[in-house]
Amino acid sequence: MRDTIDFGIDLGTTNSAIAVADDDTVTVIKNNDGWDTTPSAVWMPKPDLVHVGRRARERVESDPENAAAEFKLEMGLADARTSFARAGVRLSPPQLSAEVLKSLRADAAHHTGTPPDAAVITVPAAFTLNQNKATTDAALLAGFTTACPLVQEPTAAAFAYGFDDADERAYWMVFDFGGGTFDAAVVSKRDGDLRVLDHSGDPYLGGKLIDWALVERILAPAAARELGLEEFRRDNPRWRYNFAKLKAAAEEAKILLSRMDQADLLVDLTGADGGSETFEYTLRRGELDATAEPFYERAINLCRRALKEAALGPADIDRLLLVGGVTLSPGLRERLADPRHGLGIELDVSLDPTTVVARGAAVFAATLRRPRTQTRVEGEFAVDLAYEPIVTTTRPTVAGRVSGPATGWGGHSVTLSNPEGRPPFTTGRIPLSDTGHFVTEVDIDKGRTSRFRVELIDDRGAPRPLTPDTLSIKHGEVEFGGVRLAHSLGIQLADRAFAPMLRKGVTLPTSVREVFHTAAALRRSDADAVIRIPVLQGERSRGERNRVVGQLEIRPKDVTIDLPPGTEVEVTFEVDASSLVTVVADVPLVQTQFEGEINLSDVRIPDAEVLETLLAETERRLDTLRGTASSGGSSDVAGRLARIEAEGTVTTAREQVRAARVDVGAAATAEERLRELQAELDDVEDAALLPALAEELDGLLDEADRLVDVLGDPADRVELAGLRGRSREAIRARDIAAVRAQIDRAGRLLMELERRSPDWPVTLFQGLREMLEPSGGAQALIQEGERAIAAGDRPGLDGVNQRMIRMLPKGEQDKIIGLVRR
Repeated sequence: MRDTIDFGIDLGTTNSAIAVADDDTVTVIKNNDGWDTTPSAVWMPKPDLVHVGRRARERVESDPENAAAEFKLEMGLADARTSFARAGVRLSPPQLSAEVLKSLRADAAHHTGTPPDAAVITVPAAFTLNQNKATTDAALLAGFTTACPLVQEPTAAAFAYGFDDADERAYWMVFDFGGGTFDAAVVSKRDGDLRVLDHSGDPYLGGKLIDWALVERILAPAAARELGLEEFRRDNPRWRYNFAKLKAAAEEAKILLSRMDQADLLVDLTGADGGSETFEYTLRRGELDATAEPFYERAINLCRRALKEAALGPADIDRLLLVGGVTLSPGLRERLADPRHGLGIELDVSLDPTTVVARGAAVFAATLRRPRTQTRVEGEFAVDLAYEPIVTTTRPTVAGRVSGPATGWGGHSVTLSNPEGRPPFTTGRIPLSDTGHFVTEVDIDKGRTSRFRVELIDDRGAPRPLTPDTLSIKHGEVEFGGVRLAHSLGIQLADRAFAPMLRKGVTLPTSVREVFHTAAALRRSDADAVIRIPVLQGERSRGERNRVVGQLEIRPKDVTIDLPPGTEVEVTFEVDASSLVTVVADVPLVQTQFEGEINLSDVRIPDAEVLETLLAETERRLDTLRGTASSGGSSDVAGRLARIEAEGTVTTAREQVRAARVDVGAAATAEERLRELQAELDDVEDAALLPALAEELDGLLDEADRLVDVLGDPADRVELAGLRGRSREAIRARDIAAVRAQIDRAGRLLMELERRSPDWPVTLFQGLREMLEPSGGAQALIQEGERAIAAGDRPGLDGVNQRMIRMLPKGEQDKIIGLVRR
């Protein structure tokens, strides 16, 4: 029986694979077709008959009403379903993924004799919480009886390379461009310690997008012209079969172009009259590279982002580890090797990019003890063992506690022996403590797996049966640094800002607790009242630009007293090694806890009409910013817009929105693209405002300088000097939030200086007049104040100012009162 999980699965968008760590080697398990990879496709030609793999993948083109593929992109969408007409069923993405996992599990059973009860399953680093949860659901549906740990795909790839090259000291970057997703990871390899320092990615950037771009931008227009097809669009149900065939042809051509300069396509399509017509097209590598260029650009920019966050540059990276089928493209490899337009890092293709993730998952699985589900039988002895299954020392520690029918443990002992060791090893008898505990060191063979027999000897010197009676410890040169959190996690505040509590990159498992304060009261007399605390996942400062993954709710029925504004709420986040999250809120005032409803089963398919509206809004914002840039605006604005254009984000979003009505994966891709595009336009708009904000800040500082000379003291001069330094730094860093913060501080300093002036009441009056909405009451006060100024009536003007302050909104009142009372 295995002591460690040992099996690793790459559950891919296009293809999947399973590997096993056994006898100090890692083997990719072949399927019934003799292939290392199994197409992630399902075909159901009739009820209760399911085909997975090659035959199913072929039917996606010829029988799309009864076959499905690329459903990984739909994982985590609660209402996503694929209909199988002849079978009369509708399956969710986790159910479809489960069929693929069942097939891989059966291949493993054929290879080893028994089906594994657990496996490490890989997920993209950019996967969201609901997508990870859907993956664990698929594992349960596939029949795995033990919880399957998840590990990010680039991390698994790094494990595979690190396993085979243990002595190297270096920085690596994993470039994982698969069928549906892209991940980049920066890896540190030092003295046998392998750690992922940072990663960046896109859960909807993969070879599928390149295939569809070839179809929509090259093949479909050519077919429409040649065959006279009207309204030949992907979202037109009339042409569903044709587009399925063109998509398959594009994928096949892309694969051929990794070895050839051109690919001749012959595709049988349905013509305008309903008959079959052959569409011929010669696709050249140059056309593929030109079409794929924006996707390559986006992937490279994500790599640069990961490097920047790790405080490294391309020159610091020793090797670029290529993973995923897209990396077989010569055009991409040439681009990556180019130091100007790519990364300029030495490419490493020593491992098969299509199976390296499964290999790495198996390497990681060999470090995880397999949970033993043993039934304790009355009258028999059992032992709970504690040890690390893989170590970098040759003398590890093993501990345990024996339980069973003995009335006491005096005279009892255990022995651990490895007769196959080099040399053979035995501990001799280790006496048990009064509680049945023992601890010892064992010798293991360098670079091998050492298997020990555990024997129990009773107080009469007789051996007694013990469960379990074996354990295995492997010596390895590499120690893995653990899994990292892929996205920051936190809550949205009342001002809609994002307050991250766990930052991206923290090692899992982990937990954190922070104290927040409620912005509004909760009165028990108001049954409909609620305090909602949205739980967000992402990196953007604006809450709505991140993904909502759940929320905490506090209702009147949950508390015993009214909660005033400012009530303390302690929020605790816990994340396990598979990135599954628990959130708890504690209100000390009422000594009550509220577990967050992290409802990962209620993320829905984006509505096509909503996506179309959002696209139109995004394009309007983009046109406005283009106008700003063309009229001589900030060079930073022009540079940011050029980067957006180079990545083809808008074109991709437009194509995916158009396909959203017929393709759930396209709808999810469109939503992600538009959310990110909106956030990027936020940054561009901030950059466009920077010159005006910088000019405003300079003006405030100059005015403060003048007033300090007239009204200030040495402390004011020191404060102003610090303010100038922080302002210069904020402007140089192009940090809009910091510039705005310095404007606020400069304004407060000015107000404090002006308050010391004899003309302060007049200055305050003029400022209040600009702040008040024009109304009868305000106008009467303004006239009264003007009369007081003309008459030199300072007490009368002070009274007018106080009444004007009370007419302001509550928040503005507090600010002004604070300044007046300082």
